[in-house]
Amino acid sequence: MQKLDNVILTPHIAGSTNEAQEAVGQQIALQVKEYLKHGVIQNAVNVPSVSHEEYLTLTPYVTLAERLGSFLAQVSGSSLEEISIGYSGHITEWKTELIRNAAIKGILNVAVEEKANLVNAASLASSRGLTVREERKPKASTGGAGSVLTISIKTQKETHTVKGAVLREDTPRLLHVDGIDVEAPLEQNLIYMRNQDVPGVIGKVGTILGKHGINIANFSLGRRSEAISGSARQAIAVVHVDGAVPEAVVSELGGIPAVEQAKAIRLEI
Repeated sequence: MQKLDNVILTPHIAGSTNEAQEAVGQQIALQVKEYLKHGVIQNAVNVPSVSHEEYLTLTPYVTLAERLGSFLAQVSGSSLEEISIGYSGHITEWKTELIRNAAIKGILNVAVEEKANLVNAASLASSRGLTVREERKPKASTGGAGSVLTISIKTQKETHTVKGAVLREDTPRLLHVDGIDVEAPLEQNLIYMRNQDVPGVIGKVGTILGKHGINIANFSLGRRSEAISGSARQAIAVVHVDGAVPEAVVSELGGIPAVEQAKAIRLEI
């Protein structure tokens, strides 16, 4: 290990006897094994440390946070100024540093060129001048989900918000986008659309995707409870498809008269 360029070895200050040095060596070996086999990080100087039990609890929410952040950044598509992360329900009682870092990672890997990871995400956001806020609401309603994660992005033009939860079989699910409730899987290939709530939109979307040989795995819909005065009620659709969506298809979907926005979303799985 001493010959590896990416390894720095330092003495264990407290281990002054041969027996102590041996015990420390065994402890470090076990910790390295835990990381390589299970991803559990203990006693690191530059990343939050959690126990094996905590890691198992947090992992689905780390996945949720990264996918929610990436989804939100792709929907927003403007210069970032501020990131807000909210925790509701049981999650407020946990160590959430890894969840926070995962959300920032998902956002930054869309918004900036430099690669973010769970170690450097928070410092990278700070170096970019981004404000990151966190809020815990243990008594807030979670709608039966147990724990809900809320992420907001403030851009130069507007603020966008998504909510998500870990539901059946530790599956990350989208629950809410910009004031509209919608339950959708956070899978690799998605299409996000914002449209007027008028007849015919779903049929036209299906026709266009079918024409291009794109199979629909799941079609999730949501709409505002009331129309804004003087305009049609706004609705959204999150379509999970079986493959990447070409830009030409996205443009065709955006050309549907009632569709105000159409975006292909790709999440790292």
